[in-house]
Amino acid sequence: MQHESVGVKSILRIIEILRELSKMDDLSLVKSKFPAFPSFAENICQLFLEDRLFDIMPRLEIYLKIIRKYNPQVRPAIDPYVSTQIGVFSKNFSDWEIGRFLGYPNCCIKSFTEEVRYGLDERHFEELKKVKKKVFVTTAGFVPCSIFCKESHSKGLASFLNKKIVHRLNLLEKELSIALPHLHPEYQGHYYDCVETSE
Repeated sequence: MQHESVGVKSILRIIEILRELSKMDDLSLVKSKFPAFPSFAENICQLFLEDRLFDIMPRLEIYLKIIRKYNPQVRPAIDPYVSTQIGVFSKNFSDWEIGRFLGYPNCCIKSFTEEVRYGLDERHFEELKKVKKKVFVTTAGFVPCSIFCKESHSKGLASFLNKKIVHRLNLLEKELSIALPHLHPEYQGHYYDCVETSE
């Protein structure tokens, strides 16, 4: 068996959290178990207890199987159907709680929330001028504080990759979109954000 990449380990962390929440039957223990995102975790646990998330774990098993097949350095976005069902896109929770659940570095959450950086901006593109012959890849929806943020690279959220590897990520995106259809308009076959640097 091949060594699992940081991208696989990164997504596995989220799946393990959801698996644990799906098995908890005492809501009063959730906040102390997940202090980094207590309200969000409590809401997910409540949804599991009400049997409103009965279909997400089977979807995540398919999702994980496909990701392990490709073993990507950068993790793809979570299955958009799952993200919608558990409330990732909801405005009922702070960006800090959602970011911590997703494993984002604090520096990137701070940049996203305090500087209102909802996508790659002029500062990111200025940094990109310093990189040659690579493609900058991030998990779709993740906005790093800097393209050089070491923590985001070590967590499998961003990396500089060559075009051959990016082609494999495109194949991964295609396979995920076919195996796990969903209705989220912004994430149709879109699990990564990629920007080519200059030659």
